[in-house]
Amino acid sequence: MEGHDVSLHCQTKRPPSKLPADFYKDGSLIRTEPTGHMTIHHVTKSDEGLYKCNISSHGESPPSWIYVTEKPTTTPPPSSPPTFPPCPDLLSSVPLHYVVFFTCVCVLVLVQIILVLVVSRRGPNKSKADVAIDFTDSHIKLSHQQQQ
Repeated sequence: MEGHDVSLHCQTKRPPSKLPADFYKDGSLIRTEPTGHMTIHHVTKSDEGLYKCNISSHGESPPSWIYVTEKPTTTPPPSSPPTFPPCPDLLSSVPLHYVVFFTCVCVLVLVQIILVLVVSRRGPNKSKADVAIDFTDSHIKLSHQQQQ
């Protein structure tokens, strides 16, 4: 991020690893560091680029791209918490006859539900004839059985 320090370390895979290293940006030599460690202080967008290092008699590192993100803009916190208008009382804005009507409808629906539950618990009405459906060879047969 812009303004931060970035450290680059150039090391060999086998000891000794802290050897002098040449650091390159976009193919151009930046500088040689005696311990293989380079710090870029207070990076900016201009520091973005392709970096690599080289330790003589050991070889060159693969290049790595360094991205520099912009510093986020900070907004000062508000001096006082926001205030919101009070919530309106919804029932006071509805005419009374609508409230009464809605309540009556709810009561009637509940009574109907209770009646359906009571009737369904009594079991099915048995008539003198039961009708059964048999599925045989994909044909539907109605069999009429008389109750004795």
